[in-house]
Amino acid sequence: ELASESALIGSGPAIQALLDQIQRLAPIPSPVLITGESGTGKELVARELHRQRYTEGGSPFVAVNCAALPDQLVESELFGHERGAFTGANRTHKGAFQRATSGTLFLDEIGEMPQAAQAKLLRVLENGEIVRVGGERSIKVKTRIVCATNRDLDAESDAGTFRADLYFRLNVHTILVPPLRDRQSDIPELVHHFVSQICSRFGLHPRRVTPEAVNALASYSWPRNNVRELRNAIERMIIASDNEILDEADIPKGILEGTADPLSGGSGSFNERKLEAERRIILFALERNEWHITNTASDLGLADHASLLKIMRRHNVKRPS
Repeated sequence: ELASESALIGSGPAIQALLDQIQRLAPIPSPVLITGESGTGKELVARELHRQRYTEGGSPFVAVNCAALPDQLVESELFGHERGAFTGANRTHKGAFQRATSGTLFLDEIGEMPQAAQAKLLRVLENGEIVRVGGERSIKVKTRIVCATNRDLDAESDAGTFRADLYFRLNVHTILVPPLRDRQSDIPELVHHFVSQICSRFGLHPRRVTPEAVNALASYSWPRNNVRELRNAIERMIIASDNEILDEADIPKGILEGTADPLSGGSGSFNERKLEAERRIILFALERNEWHITNTASDLGLADHASLLKIMRRHNVKRPS
């Protein structure tokens, strides 16, 4: 069951561009290939595509991790099997395609799918029909396919390790999820979200993170697992400390030692990086002044609070709820 609001957290230019692309692609029934590094939130993007496509709810969202399935079970899980199709098949089994009919089938780690299953998936994309393992009857399915990978399928199709014809059919629309280092101004919002979420989940008293700690977390590039790595770090900080206020001393040592100049890292054009840096300066100043607009404007040397509000609107900066 999907939430009524997007689970994608952030309001910086990179995440806004991503949300705009999702909004454009959501109504289109063509396949979507979501790419990006591990931990960037590719499944969240798939769920947001589904949520925006089926606004009235009730349509199934079925997720299959291709990397987690043994090769001999991939076809059964995707297409289903008939009773007696193999040892242990004691009853007819509906596969993911049938379970996702009139909804979305999300194939995570599509690059890990065995070649035999790739061939069958290609046939489904071409004619909209499946055949269960051990069966002969074709079954019509009407399912929106969304796939995700952190591998370079273009290079793998050239090398012959991923079917080029399947890649061509899946690569109709591509969404690249930006790494966290390219949206570091979203980190304060993510930190507050994860602190609230984790405390609620574990039944703990609400915690607060100091501006200095938020600044330090936002100065780290999160190279190993992006947003997932940030969330895990926040959970470790909360569980390891009995204090209601978490500061720099609570940040895991490896992360604190790896923090860098706030203006370093990232990618994009000079103007894009300049805008991101300006947005981060505003956010950190607001955090330091506990979101007091007049004090923050004075801290930044601005003429008045109206000047700060104008800059905040330009950068879509809002106080985390």
